[in-house]
Amino acid sequence: MAERHPAWVNNIDAFEARLANGLLVAGHGVGDAVGPLRVRTGIRDATGNPGRVTLGTNKVTVAAFQAVIADPAQPGDGAYFVTMDTEKELAIDPPSERDYRMDLVVAEVIDADPGFRVSVYPGQNSSSEAPPRPTVTNPRSLVLAEITLPPPTKGAPSRNDTRRFTAALGGLVPVWGEANRPADPPGSMVIYRMDTGVIEVTRNGAWTSYRPPRGSVDTWHPPTLQNGWSNYGGSFAAAGYTITEDGWVRLRGLVKGGTFDTTAVKPIFVLPDKPVNYRPVARHIFAVSTPPPATDPKMGRVDVLPNGNVVAHYGTSGYLSLDGISFATY
Repeated sequence: MAERHPAWVNNIDAFEARLANGLLVAGHGVGDAVGPLRVRTGIRDATGNPGRVTLGTNKVTVAAFQAVIADPAQPGDGAYFVTMDTEKELAIDPPSERDYRMDLVVAEVIDADPGFRVSVYPGQNSSSEAPPRPTVTNPRSLVLAEITLPPPTKGAPSRNDTRRFTAALGGLVPVWGEANRPADPPGSMVIYRMDTGVIEVTRNGAWTSYRPPRGSVDTWHPPTLQNGWSNYGGSFAAAGYTITEDGWVRLRGLVKGGTFDTTAVKPIFVLPDKPVNYRPVARHIFAVSTPPPATDPKMGRVDVLPNGNVVAHYGTSGYLSLDGISFATY
């Protein structure tokens, strides 16, 4: 039936109880007909690094955690809410003397009592430095870590953290990186990229960095002019730079009398990168106002480089305008 019993009434079954709990969890993001029933499998973030796997000698230790584990094949049955309330130590087989191996640490919902298990899936020995990953056939599972075990003469075992996180509906979902972003998220979903520290949202069906509405929260900073450049003075603005809250830098001012340099090593001034970064990620060229030479009237050129150099490429020394120069720092 399309309609299901509401939560917290008499005579609902286990499936409907799990569906009711799923109302509180972020959506999975698939975009199919049963997408509204799907919840995002993952660990509930908390202090203490929940679910983190640490390596020991022929063992791993898994930190206590709570998680949501959904069955992607049967979203109508609801998601499972699981708990491991103390850390758990798991034995792993010693590495081979000659071969490589990858083991997995897996949290999964099982049919046997108590219905939930965290265990090691042992891999197969391989001569390759990239041994095959064990197959997890249980769809109601969450891989917490990949453990790569080289021969003792080739190095120490290593851990690849593969935990996935979930959040309350409408909450900020932590993800390790680009590959962990939901493929077809609801428009209201917001994620925190743990690899870059950037908050991302979706626009036009694609993930993009969140940036607040444009507007300056900085002040104008007077740079230290170099290589013979000075402020024009009078009623004209002095040289300055500022940054808006969405990461765009603006320059202003009228300068005169300095060195033009096509090698870009003798700047008008240098933009700082600390404590706030005012530098672009790529080189930019700007056409600027300058008195035209009698023989060749044209605009001047100012380049802004990733090292912060603001360079007068060509123009005339009577004056050079920095007004209108703007660029992104990302």
